[in-house]
Amino acid sequence: MVEKWIAVVGSPRKGKNTDLIVDYFIQGLVEKNIEVDKFLLSSSNITTCTGCEYCINSGTCIIEDDTSKIIEGMKKANGYIFASPSYNYNVTAQMKALLDRTFCLNDYSNGCKSRLSPNKKAIVIGVCKGSKKESMGFTVECMSKTLSDLDVNIINTLEYYDTKNMPVANNYSIKEKINELIRDL
Repeated sequence: MVEKWIAVVGSPRKGKNTDLIVDYFIQGLVEKNIEVDKFLLSSSNITTCTGCEYCINSGTCIIEDDTSKIIEGMKKANGYIFASPSYNYNVTAQMKALLDRTFCLNDYSNGCKSRLSPNKKAIVIGVCKGSKKESMGFTVECMSKTLSDLDVNIINTLEYYDTKNMPVANNYSIKEKINELIRDL
């Protein structure tokens, strides 16, 4: 059986730094015979959570939009790539809207547990124009915490800084670093 992953890109800028890093990860995974479906949140119809709590009992979100496809992808996939640039010290609005909607994957019938099957894994990527860690803020932590709460094992994180001075397209060593991160999957 072929391993399947999904890649979720929170950047509204197609083909730029965050999207390009995700593409490098996808290339590496495909070379390992892993299938990857990519979701660009900026070209998806994603409505924000209304807090109606319908999902607490049903396990599904009552809102019908592209989030349903991503949630179904999360259920079927073995692994995930979640990536967002840092916007004002956190994930983009598109990524935040999606993360909020993953609340339906929590099962509160007997405590709190994940509705996802066990052994899911993820790579979390944060990209920042600023040149130091403080500029990233909570970007990686936001995605990691949400996925960890769903019992997803964060197997790697990548924080890429200083895109102002070193855009991903000009960094010839980043592909090698990414290949090292996925070598032992």
